[in-house]
Amino acid sequence: MKKVLLILFFLHALGVVYLLHELGYRVNFTDSMPHGIYQIVPGKPGREDLITFSLAEDNPYFQISLERHYLGLNGNRPLLKTLAGLPGDSIEISAEGLCINSELLQHTQARSSDRYGRQLPIFLKSTVIPSAKGLALSTYTENSFDGRYFGLVDMDQVRRVLPILTFRLLKNSDLLRCCEKSKPSRMSNTFRPCILLAPCISPFLNSLFNLE
Repeated sequence: MKKVLLILFFLHALGVVYLLHELGYRVNFTDSMPHGIYQIVPGKPGREDLITFSLAEDNPYFQISLERHYLGLNGNRPLLKTLAGLPGDSIEISAEGLCINSELLQHTQARSSDRYGRQLPIFLKSTVIPSAKGLALSTYTENSFDGRYFGLVDMDQVRRVLPILTFRLLKNSDLLRCCEKSKPSRMSNTFRPCILLAPCISPFLNSLFNLE
C-alpha cells in the first residue's frame, strides 16, 4: 500500500511540474539573476524587460558553452537576462564597462577569463544595434555569462519574462555557519541533513525548469 501511495504521489508531482512548465513557470537558482520563480508571458519585450532565449547554434560561443558547461550539464539551457539594448541603440565598450546610448551600465566590465582560468573570447563590438537584434545582459552581477561575450541575439527568438517570487539562497558556507551556530536540539538535528542537501537539490530542480 505504501508503495502504491508513493508511486501515486510521484506521478502527481510530475503532473504538477509538467503543468507549471506548460504555463510558463520557471525557476532560477543561478547567480546571474535573482533566485526565484519566473513566468514566460506573451507580448513583445521592451527595454529592461526580463527575457529568456537559447543561444543560437551558429553563435561562436555555442560550442564553447557546450564544452565548458556554461549552459548547464544537459546541453543548451535557456538563459535569463535583461534586454538592455534595442535596435538603433549605440553600444560603446570601454574599460569601465558597456555604455548604451552613452549611459554606463553597472556590472558590465567583461572578464578576460572564467573562474577556472580559461580565456573568455569577446564577440561583442562597439556598434549600433541593427534591426531585429538586441543586447541581453545581466546588470545584477558582473559574473554573468551574457551578451558581453556572445554578442547580440535575434529579437524574434527572445520571450518576455516576469518575476513572480524572488529570494536569496544561502551559500554552502552560510549553511554550514548556520548549522554551527544553531544550538543542539532534536529539531535542528532532524532538519540539518535537509539543510545541507539543499545545494545538491537546487541544480536538480533547476534542470526541470530550465533557466540559466
